[in-house]
Amino acid sequence: MPRDPHRVLGVPFGASNAVVLEAYRRLSMLHHPDREGGSAERFVEIKEAYEALRARPAPDATLEERMAALEQELRERAKRGPSRDGRADAVVRDVNDLVDGLDGLSSQLD
Repeated sequence: MPRDPHRVLGVPFGASNAVVLEAYRRLSMLHHPDREGGSAERFVEIKEAYEALRARPAPDATLEERMAALEQELRERAKRGPSRDGRADAVVRDVNDLVDGLDGLSSQLD
């Protein structure tokens, strides 16, 4: 199973292309097979990780813009009021009954 390309390059998830490129260059020079102590297998792994990250499409918006859009969507949903599912209500009641029963049992044991 191939390793996570972020771990191979040592970059955080969502790292910019510049950070990914810098990590790739640093690691590829360090592990190049022509260098003393270099490893062909590690070099290929680094190259494949870089290519995998480079091939991923860039997100449509920045993280801040996506978070703002999500917050706006949640506020609009809150204005419309809660959308309830009758089955979910029954499950919540069952869980609450179970918790109440456990509380009663624990008070009897004290």
